[in-house]
Amino acid sequence: MPFDVAFSLDATERMAFVVALGTLDGGEFDFGSLQWNRAR
Repeated sequence: MPFDVAFSLDATERMAFVVALGTLDGGEFDFGSLQWNRAR
């Protein structure tokens, strides 16, 4: 993603990208606590 686009996102859009890309990388996000689940 180009820097000008990344820096123009508001906090909600930024969080959506972080969660989407993190889950594609194998992470699991807990929306109830807004935290990443730790690997067991």
